[in-house]
Amino acid sequence: MKNLFRGVFNYHQTAIVLYRYANSKRQAWLVMCRFLAEKDGVHPSVVMGLFDGIQDNYEITIETEWKEAEDERP
Repeated sequence: MKNLFRGVFNYHQTAIVLYRYANSKRQAWLVMCRFLAEKDGVHPSVVMGLFDGIQDNYEITIETEWKEAEDERP
């Protein structure tokens, strides 16, 4: 089940906040980088290079975590 992730990116000296559903933090990072690349019309590798973890210019956290409930049938 996918969780809702919140990403805050310092992109072109502007704070951009994105929300995306993903299975992991890494997948959320990839989906968000692809969105930013498509928005600006650049190759995804350009955006991924900006947010490769070397600089402290983005943060991704879980906004909503979904868990399956146990089926409690009588």
